[in-house]
Amino acid sequence: MLTALILADLVVELYPRKPHAVEQKVLVVLWHLLGTMTSSGSLPGAGGNIRAATAKLSKALFAQMGPSLLAHAAAQPPHIKRSLEEFLEIAT
Repeated sequence: MLTALILADLVVELYPRKPHAVEQKVLVVLWHLLGTMTSSGSLPGAGGNIRAATAKLSKALFAQMGPSLLAHAAAQPPHIKRSLEEFLEIAT
């Protein structure tokens, strides 16, 4: 959970200078979190709730990337895109 919170802060700082690197490295983490998180907000086999940290990371990326984040999400499985939209409170 701490990693996602730290990544959210780093996204805000690094994206303006290194957008490609952030997209290449951080999106992989976001897709993993969105794809493996259970409906209760936890990760299988891990303790704690990752939902708030994943929401913060999603919103930080959207703040920097805008609609291109959703374009990247379109290439992911539908449940990942849907989870991202839920975090961003976007009606589909």
